[in-house]
Amino acid sequence: MEQQRDIQPNGAQPFGQVARRMLGLLFLIFCAVPAFAQTGLIVGTVTDGASSQPLAGATILVVEIQKVAVSDEQGKYSLRVRPGNYKLLVTFPEYESVYQAVTVEADGEDTQDFEMYEALAQFGEELVVIGSRAARTAIETPVPVDVMHTDELKSTGMTETSKMLQFLAPSFNFSTSTISDGTDIVRPSTLRGLGPDQTLVLVNGKRRHTSALVHVNGSVGRGTAGVDMNAIPASAIERIEILRDGASAQYGSDAIAGVINLVLKDDVGTSFDVNSGQTYDEDGEVVMGSINHGWRIGDTGYLNLTAEFRDRGATNRAGLDPRQQYPSLADGSPDPRETSFDRLNHRYGDADSENLGFFLNGSFPLGDDSEIYVFGGYTDREGESGGFYRRSLDARNVPEVYPDGFLPLINTTVEDSSLSVGFKTLIANWVLDANVTTGGNSFEFDISNSVNVSLGTASPTEANAGTLEFNQTTAGLDLFGTVDWGLSSPVNLAFGVEWRQDNYQIEAGETASWVDGGVPNQFGERAAPGIQVFPGFRPANEVDEDRDNLALYAEMESNLSEQFLLSLAGRFEDYSDFGNNFSGKLAMRYTISEGLALRLSGSTGFRAPSLHQSFFNNTSTQFVFDEASGELVPFEVGTFRNNDEVTQAFGIPELKEETSVNASAGFTWKPMKSLSITADIYRIDIDDRVVVSGQFQDSADPRIEAILAPFNVRAAQFFTNAIDTETEGGDLVISWASKIGASSTLKITAAGNWNDTEVADEVAIPAQLEGLQDTLFNRIERERVQTSQPRSHLNLGLGYSNGGFFSNVRLNRFGSVKTVEVASNPDLDQVFGAKVLTDLDLGWNFNNGLRWSLGANNLFDVYPDENRTEISFNGIFVYPRRTAPFGFNGGSYYTRISYAF
Repeated sequence: MEQQRDIQPNGAQPFGQVARRMLGLLFLIFCAVPAFAQTGLIVGTVTDGASSQPLAGATILVVEIQKVAVSDEQGKYSLRVRPGNYKLLVTFPEYESVYQAVTVEADGEDTQDFEMYEALAQFGEELVVIGSRAARTAIETPVPVDVMHTDELKSTGMTETSKMLQFLAPSFNFSTSTISDGTDIVRPSTLRGLGPDQTLVLVNGKRRHTSALVHVNGSVGRGTAGVDMNAIPASAIERIEILRDGASAQYGSDAIAGVINLVLKDDVGTSFDVNSGQTYDEDGEVVMGSINHGWRIGDTGYLNLTAEFRDRGATNRAGLDPRQQYPSLADGSPDPRETSFDRLNHRYGDADSENLGFFLNGSFPLGDDSEIYVFGGYTDREGESGGFYRRSLDARNVPEVYPDGFLPLINTTVEDSSLSVGFKTLIANWVLDANVTTGGNSFEFDISNSVNVSLGTASPTEANAGTLEFNQTTAGLDLFGTVDWGLSSPVNLAFGVEWRQDNYQIEAGETASWVDGGVPNQFGERAAPGIQVFPGFRPANEVDEDRDNLALYAEMESNLSEQFLLSLAGRFEDYSDFGNNFSGKLAMRYTISEGLALRLSGSTGFRAPSLHQSFFNNTSTQFVFDEASGELVPFEVGTFRNNDEVTQAFGIPELKEETSVNASAGFTWKPMKSLSITADIYRIDIDDRVVVSGQFQDSADPRIEAILAPFNVRAAQFFTNAIDTETEGGDLVISWASKIGASSTLKITAAGNWNDTEVADEVAIPAQLEGLQDTLFNRIERERVQTSQPRSHLNLGLGYSNGGFFSNVRLNRFGSVKTVEVASNPDLDQVFGAKVLTDLDLGWNFNNGLRWSLGANNLFDVYPDENRTEISFNGIFVYPRRTAPFGFNGGSYYTRISYAF
């Protein structure tokens, strides 16, 4: 498998013409619904084999043509197909999957009833749609796939999708960040210790757009823009699939660490959920309510709607501020107000957040062989977080406006919308899927309780600081079918073409948010321009940039023998801005004996630099630790886009794609129905990773001063392909269950992820920066990549049920993380030790569909290690503010009521 890159001038490909032709082709195919074909009928009933009770909601899949039916309340289903030989796959959550061969004749009716039995060890029995375009259960795929169902997600007691995943999937990390501007509201989520933008997120198998926010402060994932999975209400999700393997050859850019697919509900009926809780410290109150309703349309269609509201209060774990707050009196004595000042003046914890979301998922049959499907939604999030407190004596304060100082507030409005429409039909038993997906995310900043010092007393105390926006439209045409090449089983073939357009915008804020009014600060010095805490985007920062890409892919998968499964995939992509790329993948699975199989995969991958990384630019106040004073001091830093004159003056080349090589090996073993074990090891090498550089300050080196002088800038940073990395790790999942007596069940799941990322090499530095490699990519940034996420995460879950009673206990051990505050002084580094958190969820299932539970997250009130005194900002920042994997809110408790009918 070889990667190629052919750099072409921007706009060299006529992508607009390609897009119009593709959309026209989709329209023609949409209209070409087959008018008539001879068919036969498969009918039957799905029941619980132990109780003979009907199972409503079981999935019956015709494997060769990927046609699906869902059993109704009586367990009945029907499927109309063309004459031929087929294989049916029947799945139901927590039940063993069933395969059955059938022969359908023209105008005939074949009855196939299924008795299903509870799978004590659930792992692997679920039907998955990632990892293989052929229909397979999770344990049959040649690459590792984890599946979390809605009941498991609920049992965590969390109300945010990313939080639920973090406490169920050890390879997934959702880091805490506070006093980090927009990152307080949209936190970075990662897979296998890599970056947020190195995991591809799908919804119902279709690419999901990323957030408009790029993380530029000192959080995990600095310099990246990932998908905001919390914009998808958890109550709209039926299950989440995590493909833990490189998959760029199958799905395209970003799938270096793996793929996360969120499958929306297609239930029939109505369900309500209400959740309420708070922390042990009586803050962070959470109130969540949702309603989901589904209708059956014909024999196989459905329409499912979800509405969800979530209100999460702020938390605060700041220490008291011991610093002098007011200027001393004329005689040198302290101002009397020092004794009465409220020294809990910072907000250090979760931001206040209020979410409202609506989602839909539908399928509308057109005859026997075709359907139109649609899904998508809209969410609105209002957030409020704080910055650093500006003291009365601070140069960043106007005492006439705030005589006691002020805490500036960042108010954010995040709007997210998406819509996918597709047409699926059969053409000679080949499945054709024509689809269009469009979506976008906007991030608006409004700064309140603040001031633009350079405007003096004329400054407003609130101003809009601008808006970030990202939009994406994807059109795809996929063809899947099987051919008989005389092997032990038919060969599954898939082909496709995809066109995608990205758009990134920066809109300027109000004039008062960024202007330099020329008024000196209270000490007669030049005042920092712009509203305090987040100077607004200026007209010069405005951006409205597009790019297009066209992709072609092919995939083949077949059992070369009864034991040996082989999968091959290749994908070619051509971008309008950086050129083209080819990625390939080889995966295989060999069954040694019943229940035991080996799996192996190797692939190349890539990630196109995002438009955010190419065009984001602003001036912001960032805080740098000053060794002399022992404090974090403010510094105005300009982030310049890749084609800016400042960036070019530093000799930084145009961004190019990240490329990767992935290899993994593992096994699946199910020695008995009650026990399953999977283990995998992997290695991921990534070249030319895109990062944000360190800060080039004019006072650090005469060469920097000379470069910056013509641009009237004191400090600069930019995006660049600076490093190569190597990641090694392993995953282990063990699932065991047993019946205890006639009505009790005990289930135990143990899972773990171990990963180690090292910076293997640094790219050649431009001649202008010779000797300044430590500034381009300093020790702070190196450790952010290597050690700011846990290198191990272990999870142990115990579930017990007896009649209506149920209980779940989960233990999560998060490995250590490291903080580096000063690049030049390793003595100030701190390692925060591993911690174990315990969660408890227990309750009762009533016979009428009512379910009540009571639980606690972090039952024993565990906190991360406290910051060392030297890096605690005078004791105000008690805990690490950007690396704690489980946060620092301590324990919380909740109660939840669910009702389904």
